[in-house]
Amino acid sequence: MKNKQALALLFTANGISGFAQGVSMLAIPWYFAQQSLSSRFNLMYAFVTFCTLFWGLFAGSLVDRFPRKRVFLTTNLVEGTIVLAVAALGFWQQALPWYLVMLVFGVTIFGYQIHYPNLYAFAQEITKKGNYQRVTSMLEIVGQSTNVGAGLLAALLLEGVNWQQTLTLGSQEIPLAIHIPRWTIWEIFALDGATYFISSCLIALIRYVPQTQFEIEVGSVFKRIRTGITFLQQNRAILLFGLLSYTVFVVVLVELHAVAPIYITNHLQQGGEVLGTMEVLYAIGALSAGLGVRWLFRSGEVVKAVMLLMLLAIVSMGVLALTRSVVIFLGAGLLIGFSNAGIRVLRVAYLFEHIPNNIIGRTNSVFSMANILMRVGFILLFSSAFFNRGSNIAWAYSIMALFILIALVLLVLQYLKPSLDNTGGSSASSAAERTRPLPKLNRNPSSRASG
Repeated sequence: MKNKQALALLFTANGISGFAQGVSMLAIPWYFAQQSLSSRFNLMYAFVTFCTLFWGLFAGSLVDRFPRKRVFLTTNLVEGTIVLAVAALGFWQQALPWYLVMLVFGVTIFGYQIHYPNLYAFAQEITKKGNYQRVTSMLEIVGQSTNVGAGLLAALLLEGVNWQQTLTLGSQEIPLAIHIPRWTIWEIFALDGATYFISSCLIALIRYVPQTQFEIEVGSVFKRIRTGITFLQQNRAILLFGLLSYTVFVVVLVELHAVAPIYITNHLQQGGEVLGTMEVLYAIGALSAGLGVRWLFRSGEVVKAVMLLMLLAIVSMGVLALTRSVVIFLGAGLLIGFSNAGIRVLRVAYLFEHIPNNIIGRTNSVFSMANILMRVGFILLFSSAFFNRGSNIAWAYSIMALFILIALVLLVLQYLKPSLDNTGGSSASSAAERTRPLPKLNRNPSSRASG
């Protein structure tokens, strides 16, 4: 594989910044839950997410217009500066108002809207087609490995550790103790902000040879955005697959930030260590998908594999709606993590295969826009007083399971149709090309479909 060093630096930089981001993004919802401000947080989360609707479209055009390496450096430096400034204010005043805590959350959410499209576009640009699934699996493995570490650290830092035990050896008693103080929210932000700059240093070292040659579109922002939308309109099968396969990711984000903290606090009546442990098990499940999903579905079709993984997520969330068990909650987190990451590996590799690199940032921004609209709807719904009373938050899992089920049915219907006339008067051969069934994962690892 060419550009091995460039990919290694990219993976490392992404892992380092993602590690501390993961701790912060677990700590912030938990901070609001402990302050009995979950409803306020969910409303602000919905507002921030809605604002990213417009930013996401613009961000996609930036990814396709400027060198991806430069985009990484600029965004890391801007985000790192803001997060460290908030942390410094916390150290100075030994307190942070809730709106500055929310500012860090908002900056991170906005950063995600350009970071991940840029990450995938950069990975596609420096990777040959035959290695697409291998690279997307590696991205998932690195990302989820850091999430395991982030979840473990969050479980320790959110509540602290005060463990004491006595070891008896014969007549000798040896006292053992582990004490890790609970970190303040600004201390967590300081760690987060520092990793942005470490990541920037690694990205600055990247040297690569592009594996795809293309002409950058230099027109107006609106013209460039329209190009991405037009491509998806002309390729309906790609559009529908991209949207419907996104639903598990939508509910996972909503669950992590808006549902799980309330579910743990009100329904399970547990502490922050359960949230951190759930994140660890979720990441382990996702890591398993990164390692094994290509092997597990090596002889199947992409769409069938995605359907099975969506069904796994539906069952897992349905079980959470009907039970009140910490063990089941943690086990379901493991399965949901496997489902979400497995779908992402297959989905991203499929989009790499079928979308040119010079417009993939803009097409991903269209999918991201749909993601944002769906998330805003769920967050506003779960912000209502009903879901914050007693165990009513369990109903949220029923609603999210139903949402994925509807998407699964639509995907099945799309898959069963041998051809759809989306041509608007175009030739029959053109229609077949644009609406052909999703390709099989070929057994030959060097083939295009196995990417």
